[in-house]
Amino acid sequence: MNEGTNNIKKFSLKDGSVTVLVRGGKQIPSAALAVDDKFLYWSDGGNIFRVPKEGGTSERIIPNAPNPDEMLVDAENIYWLIWAGEGSPPQPLMMAPKNGGEAKQLTPPQKPTSGIAIDADFVYWMTGTGIQKISKKGGAITEVYHNPAKGPSLGLQQDLDNFYFAQMNDQGKSALMKFAWYTGAVTELAPSINHVFEFTIDYKDVYYFDEVPGTGSFGPIALKKVPKAGGNPVTLDQGESGWVKYLTMDSTQVYFTDISKVYAVSK
Repeated sequence: MNEGTNNIKKFSLKDGSVTVLVRGGKQIPSAALAVDDKFLYWSDGGNIFRVPKEGGTSERIIPNAPNPDEMLVDAENIYWLIWAGEGSPPQPLMMAPKNGGEAKQLTPPQKPTSGIAIDADFVYWMTGTGIQKISKKGGAITEVYHNPAKGPSLGLQQDLDNFYFAQMNDQGKSALMKFAWYTGAVTELAPSINHVFEFTIDYKDVYYFDEVPGTGSFGPIALKKVPKAGGNPVTLDQGESGWVKYLTMDSTQVYFTDISKVYAVSK
């Protein structure tokens, strides 16, 4: 912070050039980011700002926005979960106009959450005991999926037909699961997933991290993919690394981070 190097940067996939979009310093950007076609949205833990993706000056668009943990945007609004550590009290889901305005509670306080998704009409979130939804206009909360296990459900990804999440067992290990919201069928896609790190989906596969079998919890980490339709997991890469976590992709490559670098590997 004192050196002013806690910045938000972007890098070009064409030539690898790096640009500082937001300079940190005493204003500390949090890890919660969201993008649309024109802007990057970011938070300092109490406000939400936006900055043009091509570069420019950040503007504060939402004051008094408590501690965003995960943020999503649609054509009109920003939706976010409030960060809650272990033992924290329930927190509401929040929303605000992305062109600027007042933050408001979309829901009453909820059990600690670890995943949020949106479609054209609804906001979905994971409570650990299942998936809930609420209209973007507010109203009653509906349970989409009820977790029958003692261990919590964690994380959330969504496509047109299914939800994807990690299901923890009573030994603290998790499996990668698929829930078909039209039929109610629940399918195990992979027997093991590291639920601490991110996972993501494209049109045919789920990409996720897992420990390398037989090496223990502090051994190498593997980046894997498994077909959304079911099949055998494939290891894309593995190795020793410090705190791999964030994961995204384009049409040909998967990108992930450790404590200080961004990596790319072919899909």
